[in-house]
Amino acid sequence: MKETARRKLLGNVRRAVVKVGTSVLTDFPVARVRSLAADVAVLREGGADIVLVTSGSVNLGMARLDLKRRPRQLPLQQAASAVGQVALIQAYEDALRAHRIPTAQVLISHDDLSDPARFLRARHTLMALLDYGVVPLINENDSVAVEEILDSDNDLLAARLIRLVEADLLAMLTSAEGIYAASPRRGGQVISVVREIDDLACRVTDGMSKGKVQRSLASKVRAAQLAAKEGVPTLVASGIRAGVLSNILDDETIGTLLLPARVRRSRKRWIAEDVEPRGIVHVTEEAHAYLVEGHHSLQCAGVKSTGGQYRLGDVVGVVDPSGNEFARGLVGFHHEELDRIRGLDGTEIEKALGSKSSDEVIRRDDLIIL
Repeated sequence: MKETARRKLLGNVRRAVVKVGTSVLTDFPVARVRSLAADVAVLREGGADIVLVTSGSVNLGMARLDLKRRPRQLPLQQAASAVGQVALIQAYEDALRAHRIPTAQVLISHDDLSDPARFLRARHTLMALLDYGVVPLINENDSVAVEEILDSDNDLLAARLIRLVEADLLAMLTSAEGIYAASPRRGGQVISVVREIDDLACRVTDGMSKGKVQRSLASKVRAAQLAAKEGVPTLVASGIRAGVLSNILDDETIGTLLLPARVRRSRKRWIAEDVEPRGIVHVTEEAHAYLVEGHHSLQCAGVKSTGGQYRLGDVVGVVDPSGNEFARGLVGFHHEELDRIRGLDGTEIEKALGSKSSDEVIRRDDLIIL
C-alpha cells in the first residue's frame, strides 16, 4: 500500500470517533446515513473501530411533527429531539445492518465524563460493545438535558470521548469542505493542514467577536484543541461528499487536518503518572503473578486488604505481599464495598453485596504495571 503524506501524518488509525453534524443530515438523511454506513464498513474492513456521535434528531423530529421552523421554546425542541431520535437511530440501524454491522444506542452526557464512577461504567460498556464488533451510536439525552440541545455540544462530547475509548483520530463531518483560509464566497481555499491549533483558535475567537465567524466553526476548533491535549489529530471534512471517511488516509484534498503539537500520551501513562492514587489495594502472591506475568484483571479473590477512601473509578495503587507498589489502575468498587468482598469470588460476592455487577476489581484495560 502506497504511503501517502496523510498516512505519514496519521499513521495507522486503530479507532476513530466520528461526529456527524446536523447539516450533514438536513437533506436526504437516509441516503446520507447509507453513504456513511458504507464508509464505516470500509474502515472496519481495514481494522479500525468506529464510534459514531450523531446530531440531527431535532431536525428529523421537526419533519415528523410537521414543524416548518425550529421552535424557540426549549420543551418543543426537546420534544422534537425525542421524536427524531427514533427515526435517526432506525436509519443508522438499517444502513449498518445492510453491511452486517450491529449497532447500539448509547446516551452519554458531559456529566457522565466528569464523574469517575460514571466515566468508568461508560468506558466498560463501550469497550464491551467494541469487543463484540458493535458500532456505538452516541448522542446526548436532548429530551431532558437543557444545555446539550445545541449541535456544538456534540462536537465537544465527541472530543471528550477520545480518552474514554482510546481513539487515535477525531473526524468531524459537516456541510463544509473543511476550514477555509478566508470566506469561500471571496475565493478562500480549504486549509489542508493546521499545525498551530491554538493560533487558529485565537483567530476564530477574534472573528466571532467581529461577527465574521460562525459558532459551529468555533466549536469544532475547540473540539480539536481538546483532542490535541490527548495528542490526537482532528479532521474537519464534508460529510456530504461520498467516500469521505474511506478515503481520509489517502486523499490529501479531503478536509482540514488539525495536528496536535505533542505525541499522543497513552491513557495508561495518564493513570500511572498524572493522577494521584486515592487508596491502595494489597494483593496475594498468586494475584501478583497473574497481573505481572499473565496480564489478567485483578479479581476480588486476589485482594488481601485495602487502604484509603476511594470511589468507583478512582486510581488506586496495587501493592504486592512485600509492600511494594507494582501497579496502578481504575478501581471498580467503592472502598467500603471492596473491603466487604475482598478475598471472595462467585456467589459469595453476590451474597455479600446483595447483587453482583462484576468480580473484577481492576480490569486489565484499566491497569498498568509500573
